[in-house]
Parts: sequence; C-alpha cells; structure tokens
Amino acid sequence: MRIPAPAVLLTALAVACTQAATAPRASTASRVQSDFLNNPDVDNGVVYRHGTDFGICWTDGSNGLRVCHRTEQFPSVDCGTFDPIGGVSEQEVVKREDLNDFFSSEVAVNLMGRMWITVRDVTQPGDCYGNLRVAEGWGNFHYNDNDEFTPFNPGDKSTDSFGYKAQGQLSASDGSRVMYSGHAHFTLHPDGTVTSAQNVVTVH
Repeated sequence: MRIPAPAVLLTALAVACTQAATAPRASTASRVQSDFLNNPDVDNGVVYRHGTDFGICWTDGSNGLRVCHRTEQFPSVDCGTFDPIGGVSEQEVVKREDLNDFFSSEVAVNLMGRMWITVRDVTQPGDCYGNLRVAEGWGNFHYNDNDEFTPFNPGDKSTDSFGYKAQGQLSASDGSRVMYSGHAHFTLHPDGTVTSAQNVVTVH
C-alpha cells in the first residue's frame, strides 16, 4: 500500500483500522469521468498516470472522531472489514526536474478514487481498535500535494502543501445511512516542521 511521502513525518496520521476480506464491495457501475482517471500514462517524462493502493487517517480534535480511508485490508480484524476493489488513480506531474537527483525534483500529485472509509469515536470504548465504531462504507477520496518529494530534501526545498478530502454515504453501527465528509490540510516547512491547518471529520 502506498502511504503518501509527507505522511512519514506525521505520526498522528498513522493508518490504523482493518480487516479480513469478506464484506461490502463498491458498486462497479460505470461512471462518466471528466478528469485524468480516463486517461492512460502519456509516457512523456513529465506526466505519469497509474494506479496505486493508498491509505490515510486523521482525527478531528473537536469531536473525537477518527477516520481512516484505504484500498487494502490491514492485519487486524477489529473493524473495517471489506472486499477490496483495487487501487485508486494517481497522476504525477514533474514541474521541475533535477537531472542529478530525481528526488530533488518538484513533482505535484493528484490522486482520486473510491476508498473504504471507517469512522470511529476515540473518546468512547468499543470493538474498533478499542473505540466505538461510528460508521463505515465506500466513498470518494481526493489527495493533492504540490511537491511530494519535499520530505526527502529537508532544508533544500520550498514549503510543501498537501491535503485530503473525502465524502460518502456510510452505514452507521445501528444500520442507518449517514453522510460523511472530511478534509485535512498540512504544511511541511523547509526546516522539517509540519503544521496542520485543518483536521475535520463530520458524520450526520
């Protein structure tokens, strides 16, 4: 599973939620897309398009809700069991190439697709990693990063801004349907420090 490079510096975002493969599967009904998801890798050395597995979590400190988004099962079977449908689509664009060290290049990333979402309440005990499971199900996810290689070059790169947003209609623990929306935004500064502007998880 691909974990975004900036996330290696964010221990608070460590992915935790998971599984065994026997549960809901996302609808395979075709959907018209008007973005790069329809297009193959152009193989021009500047724009790269491919599929990838992905996972990310964050916690909303205002309400104690923690959300995890992922495409694969994890070792634990505490919560979030689902039937994987494959990776999500990723587009990487080389904005400035460093011919001597590619990891010093500036590469912007956009990632979009369907992911399994699990929301739990870390302030209440339960069977989902020791917390109360609030809701789970399939939803749409989007990640963007203005320079994914910044973590490999602390002090040598400009400020890196990256964020995540997702939404979906999930199944609550009581069987009812609820709407989830969430977003998180982070800034990685040249000195290696990370600041968080937003960590939002909403279920209603």
